Amino acid sequence: MTGVPAVLAPTPDLFAGLRRLAGHPDAYLGEGAAGRLGEAIEGLGGRRVLLVHGRTSYLRSGAAALVDNWAGRHRIEHFDAVRPNPDIRQVREGVAAARRFRPDVVVGIGGGSSMDVAKAVAVLSAQPVADPLDCLRVPGLISERRRAALVLMPTTAGSGSEMTRFATVYVDGHKHSLDLPAARADLVLVDPLLTFSLPGTQSVTGGLDALAQAIESHWAVSAEERSRALAVRAMELLLPALARAAGTGSFADPRVRADMAYGASLAGTAIDLTRTTSAHALSYELTARLGLAHGTAVALHLDWLLSRHASLDEGECRHPRGAAAVRRLVAVTQVLSQERTGGSVEQLVRRLLGAAGQPVSLRELSLPASTWKQPLTAALSSSRAGNNPCVLTEADVLRFLV
Repeated sequence: MTGVPAVLAPTPDLFAGLRRLAGHPDAYLGEGAAGRLGEAIEGLGGRRVLLVHGRTSYLRSGAAALVDNWAGRHRIEHFDAVRPNPDIRQVREGVAAARRFRPDVVVGIGGGSSMDVAKAVAVLSAQPVADPLDCLRVPGLISERRRAALVLMPTTAGSGSEMTRFATVYVDGHKHSLDLPAARADLVLVDPLLTFSLPGTQSVTGGLDALAQAIESHWAVSAEERSRALAVRAMELLLPALARAAGTGSFADPRVRADMAYGASLAGTAIDLTRTTSAHALSYELTARLGLAHGTAVALHLDWLLSRHASLDEGECRHPRGAAAVRRLVAVTQVLSQERTGGSVEQLVRRLLGAAGQPVSLRELSLPASTWKQPLTAALSSSRAGNNPCVLTEADVLRFLV
């Protein structure tokens, strides 16, 4: 589905000295990875390059200066209209720009929103259907191979979007997903140096999103041995890194940044295999309705779901290995947290949210139950909720929402 001829793939020695990321044959991590983007694009046969990014992060991270070093060798077009939690209007604008420009390579640079828009633009601009919304609503309309190579380079550590084959787009406040192999990048470059200027609040929310992805992938109904191993390794990196940041009040430590970047990419690889579960399914309405950062919204639901799954019984379990196995998976997570942070996952989450000025519990939001019935019905009937090991009811959620 990628449409990238193998003969044009960048040579492996271009990435010498970088760590090859598990689960993706062409994903590399290490300081200096971003500086190899220009040569990588040439290796992919890129003459016309569409750069998809936001305005602030592109400059702040240092990505703009790195692009300037090689931009003169290519014809470059910028689509810089990406904003957090991208909506269909942004995607339509990006698809229109790609159809006009006809790039050989689409490069997404930024956080999860930039990478999600880059994926959507690369895939949907090749489709004969005029309106991208039709493709989101009816995935069967996506019939044409993508014409451009897709390169992703995160400037945050958290979304894991660089490693997945799906993207989130909001339509009238409701989440839609593009989920298919063609949305998987041909090349991923993860450079921790691009995350050093990231503000503390964004570092916290991104890190909590990555941690939730790892935990959810670990207990997911669809999990298998490989995905669980990836999820555990991600937790082993993310838990101590987040604890160090919480203890010092800073993400400036290069080891913290490196472990966050690596852990986030591993968590992304894990959810690419399993998808997420109810913490994510329930989070989207909080983001759409209240404007909460995605990582905050997910973490607020992860908090109560940990205890809910720790006491799971057979009558409400949908996991193929049974309720006892789910309880053991939660116990493994909490043991890892105790060993690496000195406390439970919930304690770490609340410390980080509080330090970042975010709400530390759902009850702080003071949400009226009457407004949540329809959104909860939709969330609890979603595929992500169906991937949750516990069958949840509206009453379960409302106990913590109001």
